Amino acid sequence: MIYVGLDYHTKDSQISIWNETGEEVWNGRVDSQAELAEMLRQLPDAKVLFEAGYGWPRLVKALDGAGVELKMCHPAENRKIATDRRKSDSRDAKNLAVYLKAGVFKEAYMPDDEVRDERQLVRTRTNLTREITMAKNRIHSLLAYAGIPKQSDNIFAKKRRWYLETVEVPENTRLVLDAEIKALDFLGGLRMDLDKRLAELNRRDPRARLLKTIPGVGGFTARVILAEMGEIDRFSTAKAFSCYCGLTPKQHQSGSTMRTMGITKEGSSHLRWVLVQAAWVAVRRDPAFRETFEKLREEKNAPTAICAVARKLSVAAWYILNDNVPFRASKPGTEGQPVEPRGKSGHQP
Repeated sequence: MIYVGLDYHTKDSQISIWNETGEEVWNGRVDSQAELAEMLRQLPDAKVLFEAGYGWPRLVKALDGAGVELKMCHPAENRKIATDRRKSDSRDAKNLAVYLKAGVFKEAYMPDDEVRDERQLVRTRTNLTREITMAKNRIHSLLAYAGIPKQSDNIFAKKRRWYLETVEVPENTRLVLDAEIKALDFLGGLRMDLDKRLAELNRRDPRARLLKTIPGVGGFTARVILAEMGEIDRFSTAKAFSCYCGLTPKQHQSGSTMRTMGITKEGSSHLRWVLVQAAWVAVRRDPAFRETFEKLREEKNAPTAICAVARKLSVAAWYILNDNVPFRASKPGTEGQPVEPRGKSGHQP
């Protein structure tokens, strides 16, 4: 077995090659992906480890057919590389090869082309929503700076469009306000185009229909869950999926003292964001989720409570997709759960 540590860059790469006995037989730089693929093709029974980073799908495509086993790890897990006081590409490649041979690295998920393509779609839609919110906030700031009293209703609704177009503000402020309104309309149009595509994908996907049975989960949230999750088989438990969402609390133990802190915020930030947004809807629609939220809000605070509800949504999503069953509403004092098919013992989320 040959072990290769690969410090990949767009233009060139540094590689470190180790043999079975733990000796480094070569450490050098290759100038192109084609040269890298040709070199690896000459290595019998080789494993290659590289860090996740910009352009890694391009690397995977370039090495397709090279006959090597590719492994990817997350940079945050390689503390020795990140904190090395004598950091260089050569040392990074060497450390990666050592990690690979010792098997002491945490492997990162490499989604296929279809999953990556859908992730780009939902992430762009998420970013558009954030841009729209930022544009609305800028308009509110413009009006406040001009001394306009804040309105009690939604000034961005269609029936209130006349207000933004006729409100009296200074000349320069009017120019800026009109520009922000045009930007808001443009961003809204782009989001509508993406929503049409997402709706089309959901109509063809029965998993999306199952996820939409969860209170607070709509078509877009369902699509984000599916895209960011990738293959459900890579999460052995619902807790593992919640950890990937970054919604589980951090823990610190010293002796007999155990402290729990805020959520880890690991994994997909897009997935965590949509689950929190869905949680706000769920607490209004589902009595059990509302009871959970109110209880935790009294004990701690609203942000902690809504993150707890979002975690429960992630747990429900995992069980629903794992068991292929819809969500079943529950009475206050109990948790919602997937419907249990006859003759099959399901899990309780």
